[in-house]
Amino acid sequence: MKFARYWVRESADAMGRNGAPMRAVARGWSNENLEEARRCARERAAKVAAALASGDVSRQQYFYGERPLPEPIVREFRNEDGETAAAVTRNSYGSLVLNTQELMFIDVDEGEPAARQPGGDLISSVLSLFGKRQAPAPAAGPVERAERIARERGLGVRAYKTASGYRFLITNYGFSATSGEAESLMKQFGADPLYVRLCKSQECFRARLTPKPWRANAPQPPVTFPFEGDRERARFEEWERQYNGIIGRYATCRMIGAYGSNLVERRFSPLIDYHDQMANVSSGLPLA
Repeated sequence: MKFARYWVRESADAMGRNGAPMRAVARGWSNENLEEARRCARERAAKVAAALASGDVSRQQYFYGERPLPEPIVREFRNEDGETAAAVTRNSYGSLVLNTQELMFIDVDEGEPAARQPGGDLISSVLSLFGKRQAPAPAAGPVERAERIARERGLGVRAYKTASGYRFLITNYGFSATSGEAESLMKQFGADPLYVRLCKSQECFRARLTPKPWRANAPQPPVTFPFEGDRERARFEEWERQYNGIIGRYATCRMIGAYGSNLVERRFSPLIDYHDQMANVSSGLPLA
């Protein structure tokens, strides 16, 4: 999993083409100490400043996939060997996210176009010439598709409804998020392409545990991590108290059912229980 324990912000100055001074701010990270994080931040700020000064605005995504997500680690789960099996982080808009090393979560958006049947349009057109138009076969929904995949591949799959789609969880096998096998399986489920890309770049699977603030009628965080001093930290902590007082009225996802194998990898049980508890999957509350 691509996460860092230490984060800071640093700035760098440069002179624009028109002679005007410019300042760039960048985040730096380290798993060793704050000084190494500062050095990283200074180097990245200098690169950004140089790119801006040269007018190379196309490099706004210059660092995409290069760095871990700037999310503070709230909790860690370790395996029997003492290695990190999962981590709970807080994302850019304040929601808690479960990041797992091998436990596969799959996000599927609603409203995705159904797969076109090869030759389907041609067959319908030919039949229409004889007054017979073939009705298109109804496309399987995400849950029906997940049930079929579970049956065909011998997987244990838990299905959840989210506010904007579905979430699936593989319970009886572990996967590496960077593997071709994981990518292929997520695509079979109809996973959101951005989610597939994020899992691969961050080397883990991700599942949001708490509601998005705007869906729960809560304000968004007034500052972003890493905080610049105690004042920003205090502002965020005040927001966090307000957010925590609101989200108990909502669920992040709702349990629909379990399909395929009823086996659950023993090492996954604590993570699944934690996910279900934090996401209020059995509460019947509105989804957010």
